[in-house]
Amino acid sequence: MYFGVDYYPEHWPKERWETDAKMMKEANMNVVRLAEFAWSKLEPKKGEYDFSWLDEAIETLTRYDIKVVLGTPTATPPKWLMDLNPEIYPVDLYGLQKGFGTRRHYCSVNSTYRELSRVITRKMAEHYKDNENIIGWQTDNEFDASCFCDHCKKGFQDWVRNKYGTIQALNEEWGTVFWSQTYNDFDEVVIPRYSSSDGFTQSGEGSNLNRPPFNHNPGLLLDYYRFKSDAVVVFQKIQIEEIRKLSTLPITHNFMGHFSELDYFDLGKDLDFISWDCYPNNMWGKSNYTQVSMAHDLMRGIKNKNFWMMEQQSGPCGWQAMGDTPEPGQIRLWTYQALAHGAEAMIYFRWRPALFGTEQYWHGILDHDGQGRRRYHEVAKIGEELKSLEDLFVDTKNINEVAIIKSYDNFWSHRIQPHNSKFDYNELLNEYYTALNKNNITADVTSVDVDFTKYKLVLMPAFNLMTEDIKTKCEDYVKRGGNLLITFRSGTRNWNNSMSTITNPGYFKELAGIELEEYDSINFGRSVEVSGEAFKGLAKTWCDVIKSNGAQVLATYNSHYYRGKPAVTVNQYGKGQVYYVGCDLDDAALSDFIKSITEDMLITTLQSNSEGIEIVRKEKEGKIFTLLMNHNNYSIKINIEGSFINILTGEAVKNQMYMEAYGVAILKE
Repeated sequence: MYFGVDYYPEHWPKERWETDAKMMKEANMNVVRLAEFAWSKLEPKKGEYDFSWLDEAIETLTRYDIKVVLGTPTATPPKWLMDLNPEIYPVDLYGLQKGFGTRRHYCSVNSTYRELSRVITRKMAEHYKDNENIIGWQTDNEFDASCFCDHCKKGFQDWVRNKYGTIQALNEEWGTVFWSQTYNDFDEVVIPRYSSSDGFTQSGEGSNLNRPPFNHNPGLLLDYYRFKSDAVVVFQKIQIEEIRKLSTLPITHNFMGHFSELDYFDLGKDLDFISWDCYPNNMWGKSNYTQVSMAHDLMRGIKNKNFWMMEQQSGPCGWQAMGDTPEPGQIRLWTYQALAHGAEAMIYFRWRPALFGTEQYWHGILDHDGQGRRRYHEVAKIGEELKSLEDLFVDTKNINEVAIIKSYDNFWSHRIQPHNSKFDYNELLNEYYTALNKNNITADVTSVDVDFTKYKLVLMPAFNLMTEDIKTKCEDYVKRGGNLLITFRSGTRNWNNSMSTITNPGYFKELAGIELEEYDSINFGRSVEVSGEAFKGLAKTWCDVIKSNGAQVLATYNSHYYRGKPAVTVNQYGKGQVYYVGCDLDDAALSDFIKSITEDMLITTLQSNSEGIEIVRKEKEGKIFTLLMNHNNYSIKINIEGSFINILTGEAVKNQMYMEAYGVAILKE
């Protein structure tokens, strides 16, 4: 197993490199990532390359048996390059060109920048193609896609021309007859810069200046999201092609968990494996453990294979301010949480915080003085512990009988027109993931392209954009005995973001055995009571008023003018069942509902009666083991069923065990 850290030797005197390498070795590290922000050091002037400093850093690390993942430095084009090519700078939605001073100051559509990125990637690959201490490559750093420049406009016009073929087809798909927006030629097509009505956008995200405004044509907006995501896929592929000409080493990119500006399923296709950057607690917010676990599962679900942690938080972090300092045992807990959900390598960010620049407060394993204290010793202990556990985590499979389907197209569509200012597609997915977790049910988080037949239950919350192919896939899965769960705001739109004329829930109408009489967007502090035999709770965002066409009613509304009308139903379809949840539910109600429907499906769980205890089952070579993780900052006694051995301690466990604050146990039967 690879265990290491992100390192920036260019930030430190050469005299310190040996000390750092020695300390890494003593902390049981065997890999570092280098150079992803170092373009100005690698090419200080146009056409003048200097790899000597990086060669020396790699040689120093090699003396301590530490391998290297090299990053292409295209996230930080140097000042000389930008001065020579100012058209590379991205443009915001107001048409204002951004400038130099941070990072990712480029437009990925710009052909000049694509070629410059190709060249620097080729030069690095040529120089290091025979270096046996390099074990892999990382493209760029944390891709994004926010730009509205003229290069994007021309690229978008070409993209829609290729997609639709004729301008008449585009006009038909987008419905440009509305507000007299009809185009006569592809060269007339606009990109979603600031427009006349955007001063009073009704979306809660309308003030986010880094994203498109929300009053453009919804078909145009959705296609622009798709185009920008495709453009980054092409930009990354340029680098991959250059590396592939000279190297067979694996190539990855460091994704960002729930970040949804890019279609990660598309971005991952050309990569050998996925890696990602996990910061549960920073200046911008604090994640609960289910959000982190779901992100791990999504990263595994991109290619439906295990992944690497390329940046795992190891200290307090932020730019102008910091989040909380990890408490004793918390770094270890985060490490095992990642490994439990499919990580095969653990690389912490970062070795030591910079003494200068924007991230002076982004701490790592060491502090500014370079001394190894509590966090360093905790990481070293983790490294020692993992030496004997490598076989448990490399090439293992997570055992999941449930899938949650994420669609980036649906995320974008819901953000363009969220139906209710409180509605958040990603948050709805997290609510269902959390409800499963509370019932000790783990899940794969993956795309609609996955093989549904592997699962006893498939959840497609708010899957609104639909095609006939997806409809047929759902029908076939249920007919053969599968269980499908869909929710409000599902099936009512065609794939290019126009409304379907099929009575709601549209594409799912026959499958769910219902139709909607109407719906109610709940606003201004109002709530609606919902109850059934298995649960009782409140809807605070949305209520579908359902008419059953054969579906069994599981819950009804107990207040408002549609009191007594169905809220949740189940329909027998072939050998399987389709659950339709017509409203949002509070946490307790949703957990109780999930419990009621999964008990009949005989989904495997390992019972625990304790809040904050996460349970994950894994399999390797026919042998099953289970990880228990205590996300509480206090010790706890938990109930489990069966007799086990705790691999970490060698202790026997039967029906009950004690876990310390942020404790971890690995049980085998």
